[in-house]
Amino acid sequence: MAALGLRGTQIDYIIAGIYLTLSLFCLLATPIKNLTTRSGFRFIFLFIDLAVTSFMMARTGGVTSDLYPFLFIPVLLAVLRYRYLGIILCCSIMSAIFSATAFFSGTLLWSMAKPLAMRLIYLFLAGMIGGYLFKQTYLVKEELSKRLTRWNIDLQRLNSFSQQVTASSDLDEIFNQITKTIRQTSISQMIALLLFDGEILKIYDTEGWDDDWVDQYNQNPLTTQSLTLAPIIIFKEPLLCSSIRKHPELVRTFDGIPIESLFAFPLVISGEVHGMLIVTSQSSHSLDDQETQILTSITSQASMALQNILTITTEKHKADTDGLTGLFNRRYFNEQIEWLADRAIEQKLPLSLILMDIDNFKKYNDTYGHPAGDHLLKIMTAVISEVVREHDVFARYGGEEFAVILKDTHNKLAVQIAERIRQVVAEIPVGTLKCPVTISIGVGTLPDQANDRFSLLDFVDKSLYYAKNNGKNRVSCGYKENLKIVKNG
Repeated sequence: MAALGLRGTQIDYIIAGIYLTLSLFCLLATPIKNLTTRSGFRFIFLFIDLAVTSFMMARTGGVTSDLYPFLFIPVLLAVLRYRYLGIILCCSIMSAIFSATAFFSGTLLWSMAKPLAMRLIYLFLAGMIGGYLFKQTYLVKEELSKRLTRWNIDLQRLNSFSQQVTASSDLDEIFNQITKTIRQTSISQMIALLLFDGEILKIYDTEGWDDDWVDQYNQNPLTTQSLTLAPIIIFKEPLLCSSIRKHPELVRTFDGIPIESLFAFPLVISGEVHGMLIVTSQSSHSLDDQETQILTSITSQASMALQNILTITTEKHKADTDGLTGLFNRRYFNEQIEWLADRAIEQKLPLSLILMDIDNFKKYNDTYGHPAGDHLLKIMTAVISEVVREHDVFARYGGEEFAVILKDTHNKLAVQIAERIRQVVAEIPVGTLKCPVTISIGVGTLPDQANDRFSLLDFVDKSLYYAKNNGKNRVSCGYKENLKIVKNG
């Protein structure tokens, strides 16, 4: 190495320049940066930086050299590599090196103090400003890269979610997919799917909720009259609430439930809000634009899936329902009797069947006209529905015939229900119909009178016509005199 204060050779500058270029590259290349910014390596690179700086000072003559403007590069590296205390320490040592170089080179004179100080100020300001600009530019680029990577991952998850819910016709499965996707894209701790039942917003399903919290919500649920929900119901915009304490209505509804932030997204079906997806957190939290877009997209996809379910359900209901009475039709009855009979046989459970026929319906229809006959069928539907239990299958079997499938019901109870139906029909108030009407009923039970659905239908059908041919207005569980199981009205 040449003596202090003397101009070095060209190769010295090349070596120093290569090092500084590599050092800068290490700070900008993410994998290497993660290595070089670890605590143990920082000190190593600090000493290397100082050694190279000393080398440059010694070979160029320090701040008195014509090349002094390039000495801001070590300061720039310090700003990029270290935090505040590290920058101060590094710059302090560099100042000492600059001063020592000037002293040993014989250029540290009182007459040179002011120019020397100005050059030092330039070096530090240029290095710090350059380092700051470098860092900000790099951080923006790095943050943008992270956001793009995250956005790409979220889009892949959203695409997978869309495929899953589009292929599903089960609301529970759709909610499971919703919770899975939200867990992957948001820090929310609690998720709830709420659907409107009339004016009340009821909880359909939850994730991360205790049963006590659901009970607490049900005591004071949100409704269509809730002012807090106006943006959702009227404008179909999400409600983004970083703290529910700003909304007294939410505080009252979620009292006792550990919720601090709440974000609600509308489920819009055919232009109307049918419910909402609520994601909440136990701490104060705000969604960024990307989270909001992802949750909005999830809700939009869920709304489309719910629309498909509603369409399928509506079409199936139409296909399964009698247009005049609103009861299940013969097709649906056949499906249910097959499934329930197989279930009863497999599980060794009783299954009862009731078939009913309105007495003298043809005469009533011919005498008073078809509108009167249709009115009679509707009245019979309403009256019998008061007797039939909620879990029974009540269907229009055809024409003036009705059927009731009674799950898990023994023969004795089935006969009692049939007799009650006969009575309420016979007691229809005068004036409701054109004339008094009665009904004949056949009853049968698996495994008492039959061993499969075919023999059960045959037995009950013959029992019905036995009742009609033996005076009408009666219940029959059998069709032979010697069985002695005919119930007369």
